[in-house]
Amino acid sequence: MKYRRFIHGTILMTLVFFGAACGGGNSVIDRASRVPPCTTIGQTWTSPTDGMTLICVPAGEFLMGAASDDVLARDDEKPQHRVYLDAYWLDRTEVTNAEFAQCMAAGACQPKVYDDTDAKTYIPYTIHPDYQGYPALLYEYEAVAAYCQWAGRRLPTEAEWEKAARGTDGRRFPWGNEIDCSYATYYDCTVNSGQLDENHTGPRCGEQSYTCRTAQVDTHPTGASPYGALNMAGNVWEWVADWYAPDYYAVSPTNNPTGPAAGAYRVRRGGGAKSLASDLRATARAGDSVGHFFDGQIGFRCALSAAK
Repeated sequence: MKYRRFIHGTILMTLVFFGAACGGGNSVIDRASRVPPCTTIGQTWTSPTDGMTLICVPAGEFLMGAASDDVLARDDEKPQHRVYLDAYWLDRTEVTNAEFAQCMAAGACQPKVYDDTDAKTYIPYTIHPDYQGYPALLYEYEAVAAYCQWAGRRLPTEAEWEKAARGTDGRRFPWGNEIDCSYATYYDCTVNSGQLDENHTGPRCGEQSYTCRTAQVDTHPTGASPYGALNMAGNVWEWVADWYAPDYYAVSPTNNPTGPAAGAYRVRRGGGAKSLASDLRATARAGDSVGHFFDGQIGFRCALSAAK
């Protein structure tokens, strides 16, 4: 009798394990088995969870940090140093309102600060039907980390973000070394020019009285990074996984760095729709508290380690 129970129990455990490995769409084993290798620039892969298109960033070295002659660079962007990264996949665009809504509907994303259904006198940006393809605005690191986990991915490290943004040749912006409004959405193209204020009639961001100045996540194809990622400069600041330390580049490992072990704030990269051009440089880092110049323009994209 004991032997029979043992056999039955063993068969049951085997079936449960096999089902998780082969049929459970939410299992780690199943998701890992679906991730392809990333070997060539131009490869793409579509997430089975949220439908996001991911671009391939092959393994190799790149120049991280600002050059010594970059007069716009702050001390925390230096010294420039070579970093090796294993191959990984990165979301082609920032996560949208529509995609984040899927995570909220599944109960996996529960941000404490999110402008969705509370407004009485206007349709919030987050649920406005015309703005579902615009970047989700999230001010809590925990909320964006929860989304990436739900989607079977993770936030990129600061090094992964920068390599995907600038490639291996040390360029200043994702597309090259000069900037204008054909490449990105930033201060000169929104607030300063007055053009968007005159023509833009969309919803406001949260409690702010002015309309949102973000753009759809697939805008500015001419501003794509060497790997095909869009809007890595401007539109919204983007969360990364690393804790911030102003002197980290001086002690950073040369292979797959993941940032300091602890800190007070997480890093944001890339600049936003209200940022000056200097903050759109691929090396610019934001690591202090979420101040007024981040308000209304913080989003994110996720990453995924490639199969070996």
